[in-house]
Amino acid sequence: MHSILRVIPVLFLAWAVAPAARAEDVSKCFIVHEMSKNDDVRYLVDAVSRCAQEYDAVYVMVSFFDGAGRYLSDGVWPVYWCRPGRREYHEFSVPRGAAGYQRVVLRRITTDFTETMR
Repeated sequence: MHSILRVIPVLFLAWAVAPAARAEDVSKCFIVHEMSKNDDVRYLVDAVSRCAQEYDAVYVMVSFFDGAGRYLSDGVWPVYWCRPGRREYHEFSVPRGAAGYQRVVLRRITTDFTETMR
């Protein structure tokens, strides 16, 4: 009986840690197919979640560049209630400093809101 009591905490710890060990990398399973310029102040997004899990929010961090390739500004677009297999078509406004941009580039995909504030 005493040996069983020693095994129970180990089994509980293994059960509690297992989901974290299997956590998927959202930057690999949330796929951005296209981000295209709509006009000088908006851009269109086509993305899909191939993730196995549902997420409350996925944040896509982007950078904007002019026609000469000079950096203009950064931006973030969110997808709330991101479900497996869900296709996303959205139109987003560009940040004030990126007006007149020519190219929008994907920088990072994350579920951590605090990461988007850095």
